[in-house]
Amino acid sequence: MTKQEWRVLGRRLRQVRRSQDLTSEALAKQSGTTRVVISALENTRKPGVSFAVLVRIANVLGVSLDYLAGRKETASIVREPATEAAVPA
Repeated sequence: MTKQEWRVLGRRLRQVRRSQDLTSEALAKQSGTTRVVISALENTRKPGVSFAVLVRIANVLGVSLDYLAGRKETASIVREPATEAAVPA
């Protein structure tokens, strides 16, 4: 991610978290990380955070990573209907 995307991610992460009345501690606990990681993300410091942690944070907040990173303006996640996988006979 670019520096700009990290800045946007921090700003949006804090905004969404606060709009849901979540503390950084509560978000960290629900997403399986630490308050230090949440704080680092919100303050645009790039912590050594895995993609999986970012996905869990976005899922807890109910937003997409694209929204958090500023790549999309819509906060909600649009879920595609599941398609049947072809099962070999």
